[in-house]
Amino acid sequence: MKQFAAFCGTAVAVLLVLFFCVTAVSAFAPAFSGDSGTAFGTSSEVQSADAATDAALSAQKSDAFWRRIVKIKNILFFTIKQAFLSTVVALIIGLPAAFFVACRKFPGRRFLASLSSVSLCIPPLLIALGYVIFFGMNGVFNRTVMTLTGAKEPPFTFLYSFAGIIIAHGFYNFPIIMRTVSDTWRNLPEDEYNAAVLSGASKFRIFRTVTLFQLAPSIAGGSVIVFLYSFFSFVIVLLFGQAGGSTMEVEVYQAAKNTLDFTYAGQLALTETTAASLFVVGYVLLGKKGRRTHAGVSSLPPVRVHGAAEYALLAVIGGAILLFLVLPLTAIVFTGAGDLIKLFSQKSFSNALLNTVATSLGSAFLCVVTAFFFACVARRADPYGKSILFRIVPLLPMAVSSVVIGFGLTNVLRRFHIAGSPVMLVITQAALTWPLAFQQIRGAMERIPMAVTDAASLLSPSRLDVIFRVQLPQTRRALFSAFAFCAAISAGDSNLPLILGIPRFETLSLYTYRLAGAYRFAAACGSGTVLIISSMALFAFSDKLAGRRSGKNRKVRVFARGDSSQNTDNS
Repeated sequence: MKQFAAFCGTAVAVLLVLFFCVTAVSAFAPAFSGDSGTAFGTSSEVQSADAATDAALSAQKSDAFWRRIVKIKNILFFTIKQAFLSTVVALIIGLPAAFFVACRKFPGRRFLASLSSVSLCIPPLLIALGYVIFFGMNGVFNRTVMTLTGAKEPPFTFLYSFAGIIIAHGFYNFPIIMRTVSDTWRNLPEDEYNAAVLSGASKFRIFRTVTLFQLAPSIAGGSVIVFLYSFFSFVIVLLFGQAGGSTMEVEVYQAAKNTLDFTYAGQLALTETTAASLFVVGYVLLGKKGRRTHAGVSSLPPVRVHGAAEYALLAVIGGAILLFLVLPLTAIVFTGAGDLIKLFSQKSFSNALLNTVATSLGSAFLCVVTAFFFACVARRADPYGKSILFRIVPLLPMAVSSVVIGFGLTNVLRRFHIAGSPVMLVITQAALTWPLAFQQIRGAMERIPMAVTDAASLLSPSRLDVIFRVQLPQTRRALFSAFAFCAAISAGDSNLPLILGIPRFETLSLYTYRLAGAYRFAAACGSGTVLIISSMALFAFSDKLAGRRSGKNRKVRVFARGDSSQNTDNS
């Protein structure tokens, strides 16, 4: 039985990786094809041209090629610029929020800390929908201001502009900075701070020379994640319109779906993935640099907010978070509350809900099986976590976006004249999401003392006994946590269902997107409310298991022989 289970797990992991590689290569292959797509199309006159005309055509193609290179460069620059500025906004909001969550006591502290789940459990589609409902031309905010001031035109039109994209990305992703930095900040050792105080250093100097240096790896790691999230932005830009430019994701989608210029789409996909791969490698290197933990070391307890400057900063940060994050999400719930009962009576909504449950559970199962297999391989081949290769390779799927992999899968299906299916959707989601499960499972597996693993290897008649009697039981909470987390990610994914265009099949996120695209905002908000509740419930379950696991292991580490190899990454 163990041999059969191990064989099935290995087969699932290998097939999922092969599927990812095939679809990725299929997305990049058109970039090297001879067909230039619609931009370089030929006509009957060109086909019958003489030698002189052929030379002119060759020169025209060369000019068109360089114009395309310049266009791709401009799109890449715009994508990087908006991702960078979005990261700056996230840092401006996230760092003060991390300080108050980690170091201060005040009313609403738990609520602020709970917002750390927003970026992970609420899909970008719902953030975009919330902004349209609240900040749109006829949104709640503009209507309120017009009523109070008597204005006849909406005074706030920033949403459909470059600034609107930056604000939406920044406030959507600041909880990643807040969570990553606050976890490190609250565990900083007290002795270094006290030593600086005794030496006569001011609080600002201590922050600049001691605290900031200690937080630097967490700040850098969180910033890279926010940058990647903004770099791969699709739905927010697509719904807000191409305000002054277009991101790589939107351009790949438009080239593949609208203009059918597959060569151009392949060139964009290759450029985007190459750039993103560099950022993923940087994230891994920063994560390795910041792996030092302070288990068993006393840290400064949080104190009450004091001083006018702190109260003013808390008011500004709290007000901005309330306005640009909490109220837009609240507007979705209140706008869609009246349509909830009506939605559940509609067969299309019920089918979309059932489809979401089926695909998310199937995708999460494949993610966990694949992640556990590679975690076992990495644990055996690199038990002390010193190899950069074993940290970079499993995370490479993070450098390929869902739009690119969906484009590649569409190319494969079209070549073999196969229609998209829900099974293809489940496999594709799992091929992209399993690295997130891998981060959680490998972290739990690294906390198993090497002495336990070595003893089990010596006493067990089979290598599989170590997996089924030690590693699997010790990581079961991480497995359930990763399962719930991946299910929440899958449930909120609207990109792949939109790109694959499966006939007569909708998930809840795609259903919500199409309602919003048809300007049925009340129904879209009702559907979005169900999606918010289900995604947050799954994430809360995942986070609760992860919290219990970390608490249990903190007790174990106090009595275990500790070294740097047993530390875990902050995923």
